[in-house]
Amino acid sequence: MTTRLLRIFVLAAALGWAGSALAVTVSIDTSAARAVLKAIGNPDLSLPEAAQIAAMPGNQGAIRKLREFRIDATPAGFAHALYAAAHDQTVTAPEETAFQFDLLKPKVKQLDELVASIDAEPHAFQASIQDRIAMYTPPGADVKLSGYVVAAGDGGGYAFGSTDFYLNLIMTDELVLARSVTTHEMYHAVQGAFAKERQAPADRAEGDTSPETACMASARLLANLYEEGTAVEVADVSLLAKAQSPTGLRIRADMADGIKHMNTSAYLLEMSFASLAATRPVPYDEVYNVGFFGHSILYNVAYAMAKAIDDVDGPKGLAAFAKRPAYAFVRRYTQLSAYGKDSMHPLIGPNTAAALDLVAGGCR
Repeated sequence: MTTRLLRIFVLAAALGWAGSALAVTVSIDTSAARAVLKAIGNPDLSLPEAAQIAAMPGNQGAIRKLREFRIDATPAGFAHALYAAAHDQTVTAPEETAFQFDLLKPKVKQLDELVASIDAEPHAFQASIQDRIAMYTPPGADVKLSGYVVAAGDGGGYAFGSTDFYLNLIMTDELVLARSVTTHEMYHAVQGAFAKERQAPADRAEGDTSPETACMASARLLANLYEEGTAVEVADVSLLAKAQSPTGLRIRADMADGIKHMNTSAYLLEMSFASLAATRPVPYDEVYNVGFFGHSILYNVAYAMAKAIDDVDGPKGLAAFAKRPAYAFVRRYTQLSAYGKDSMHPLIGPNTAAALDLVAGGCR
């Protein structure tokens, strides 16, 4: 197993904070990605060996993410898809093609080099990430984070609301993009460490179809706005200017287009809150799917909110929302002097404002 263990000890005084020292410990485990990359080029790979790889913690995360995308992914399907790729066989079942090993196989050499860079260049990759994260972590924190580098499935990076985070090399094909995605997902893990203090709404259990009040659904949407917008800001959008790979250039173009059409994102946010409070409400998962999957339109207005707060209150001010309810994040945005004055400070609509007041009132 190849594991890079990073320990971050940053004095609060160095960040201009009073109080005790901040300590964040991060482990980044590349073993799942390495195992898949090695196996996919092994024509002698056995199905039991593929099953052992599927059972690795990082790859279990890849399976879980596909299930979030409503794909019936399983460890057995992972193992069969990996075995088929190693033996140049074609899979057709959606729950097996979703692992995207057909896309991975031609890039094995390139991704082997990327994993080696992640492991071997602490200044270029790890140190810059830990410094950025430290700026936006509440003072006095004692946080232990676990990161996994994987090479399977969809999504460039993801987290599940806890202190684990994942970087998927299938969607991340250069070091600068890996740094950006890792920073984004690592910050989600920091947010997960303070979820109880922030009163973050709990994820609903898989298969739970029970009715959800408009207030609780709105609280979840506000939480996603805070979590995603702040993680984009912490990841540092300026890094994308250095991207050169096809994936990096596409993400950079999507980001530029999102900023250009910021009002579209604000309108979608307004319609999302209206649909959650309708007489026949749209299920939250459908709203999330339109806003945060695919082109991720709601990331844009969420990022605008986080950037606006960071511009005025600085990293310390933005970090404080890790311990505060998400409605406070949006409310602070609406209090800024630049609010509503230009395209990067879009106004929120009446349905968004009503949802904000409802959630702030405790869903009573």
